[in-house]
Amino acid sequence: MYHAFGVVMVVVATILVEEVLLGLALECDSSKLEPCVPFFEDGGPLPSPDSPCCENIQGQHGCFCGYLKDPKYCKYLVTPRVKDIGTACGVETPDLSSCSEYQGTCTQPSV
Repeated sequence: MYHAFGVVMVVVATILVEEVLLGLALECDSSKLEPCVPFFEDGGPLPSPDSPCCENIQGQHGCFCGYLKDPKYCKYLVTPRVKDIGTACGVETPDLSSCSEYQGTCTQPSV
């Protein structure tokens, strides 16, 4: 009896862990950065927390290093302004210079 209960508990725990991990999977989409592009200009205003920019990047923290592969947005992400935008949106931005995807320059799109 106790053995069967133990087996059932292990199965239930495994299912719950898988559900949590699936829920935490990030859906990285660099086009979500598009509403933020105007805010990358030095001296310009920062986005408000309820702006489309902030709404789009919340939950994208784990995606920023991968976004460096997108030449359209890389040039913005490597500027100091990215930290200011992250702070304004309540999003912690990683030190992108430590990302393995960043080699010191942004790859230009091939024509």
